[in-house]
Amino acid sequence: MSDDVMMGYCVKEKAQKPMKDAKEVTLKNGKKAMQGICSSCGTKMMKFISSKKPAASAVPTPPTDPKPPAAP
Repeated sequence: MSDDVMMGYCVKEKAQKPMKDAKEVTLKNGKKAMQGICSSCGTKMMKFISSKKPAASAVPTPPTDPKPPAAP
């Protein structure tokens, strides 16, 4: 796993805790989630994640060489 620690809500401890062995899973309905184990008590944890692309890539780029409209 990378240097980033995936945080999730532990229902047993009722607090945000880091996940051990976090892995990305796809649910039956197509949504994505991170699934792991609570680092302090060992309870299964799950966190829904966005399946959308980052907003920066969704912005359309303007044309680089606009052509003037043709004369009738």
